[in-house]
Amino acid sequence: MDPKNKQRVGYLLYFEGLDMGEFLKPDIEVFTPFNSQEATKYGEVNINGDDKKITCVGVIESFRFAGGVGDPICISAYISSENANILQGKLKTTLSTNKVTKFGWWICDFDEENKVWFEQAYPKDPTTVLGQLNARANGGYVISVETKPTKISPTLDANVYNLEFQVIPAGNGTFNFHFASSAKTPYIRNWGLKVGNNAAAATS
Repeated sequence: MDPKNKQRVGYLLYFEGLDMGEFLKPDIEVFTPFNSQEATKYGEVNINGDDKKITCVGVIESFRFAGGVGDPICISAYISSENANILQGKLKTTLSTNKVTKFGWWICDFDEENKVWFEQAYPKDPTTVLGQLNARANGGYVISVETKPTKISPTLDANVYNLEFQVIPAGNGTFNFHFASSAKTPYIRNWGLKVGNNAAAATS
């Protein structure tokens, strides 16, 4: 990474569900530019060693969330060939469930004014999310995996695959998301809802 061009980076830490057992697995290890001397506030992320490596399911290319309690979380990320093969096989048939049972991300950015890296986005409470895939208007769900690989580097014999998906609330939980526009301006966005018996149980 060019030290004069410190760009936002993000990591998909968990994406489980769709009756895939323990998949997708965290099988990508990459360097992270986040170099704070303090421990991360997001307890689900582990930065290992003096060279600052992080293990994740995927490296996030884009993250979009409009901020409403029912708005979809839209992610595009690069995942390993093993995870891509598992998911591609799953998507060749009709999904038996659209439930996402464990979902988490961590995004950091550089504060140019204060000259520090800061945690920009992650699930705060609880630290992982339950939800479901968003449905397409013409049927099916908003999830896809590229069949054509993307090379990590022209000099490395390693490929990753682009994964895109959208997750919406499932009606059985509420969540608080941490966001920040700088190192000194954190804020919380609420997401999700409880309906029917789930709401009754929460208020009893």
